Amino acid sequence: MKVLVSNNTKQFFGDQIKQVNPSIELIAIDPNDPENPSWKSIEKCDVFFLTYEFMFAADLNLAIAEPLIELCEQMNFIQTGYAGTDSPLIQNILKTNARVANASGIHAIPIANYVFAQMLRWTKRIDKHIELQKNTNWEAWGGDGELTYKSILILGYGGIGQEVGRLAKSFGMNVTATKRSSFECAFADSVQHPNKTLELLPHADFVVACLPSSKENDNIINKETLSLMKDTAMFINVGRGNAVNEDDLIKALNSGQIACAALDTTKIEPLPSLSGLWDANNCYISPHDSAHSLHAIIRMNELFCENLLNIINEKPIKNLI
Repeated sequence: MKVLVSNNTKQFFGDQIKQVNPSIELIAIDPNDPENPSWKSIEKCDVFFLTYEFMFAADLNLAIAEPLIELCEQMNFIQTGYAGTDSPLIQNILKTNARVANASGIHAIPIANYVFAQMLRWTKRIDKHIELQKNTNWEAWGGDGELTYKSILILGYGGIGQEVGRLAKSFGMNVTATKRSSFECAFADSVQHPNKTLELLPHADFVVACLPSSKENDNIINKETLSLMKDTAMFINVGRGNAVNEDDLIKALNSGQIACAALDTTKIEPLPSLSGLWDANNCYISPHDSAHSLHAIIRMNELFCENLLNIINEKPIKNLI
């Protein structure tokens, strides 16, 4: 079995991959350079480990996308590093004859860590303390103080949502979540169908969107839903930017309709410099990097090795799209 990987993957994880089966032959290329060696000269491989290196390279250099797709067209199986399937690159890869698996679940831990970093940032008024320190001002400013007994509503209870729920329970929070399919989880006090969302919003101190990109989720955070939230509520989006009507969110923040928002994803990325989100009251912006973690890279390789073994043993591929 010939497996195409990046130079870095071969260097740092090559031995682990080859332990799956001695017959595996690793072919390594530079994700940023399709000419050295020429990707067209690469002999046909069976499997492509399409890590984030390749995806970032294609995003930064459009000239890489076409030869990358040509490589994908040769494969029997492609393991991607993306959790979702909404990027144009993945959509083109799905048009090939290869079986394709995503990386759903491997980013749940760092993203959930981000959610709680933002929640504690607001609850403990960290930004206020930074301002006070810059002004050498010794003024007590504790905010709400703690998350205990607060209510969190998690919109979209997949892998990320469940990890958020797990951490929430460790903080002594009340956890409600929405999910389309029937589901029971030890970390949630209640899991409801999304059609109950409007009834749930008024009771939440924190609303966390972990929703995938879909037409059903377009602009579900809007004037109506924001009006139902507490004026002390915090909204956090770690799903996809399509879920938020940004104009409505800006108005809600600037009018005090809700207290705070943390956005790791927006409708247009990078977020345009003229967007009102940059200056909206208590709006924390991050450049869609909540999933970044050295441990996530290790989990990604473990998932890939698991799927290689599944292919060899003719077992179902995990996260097959």
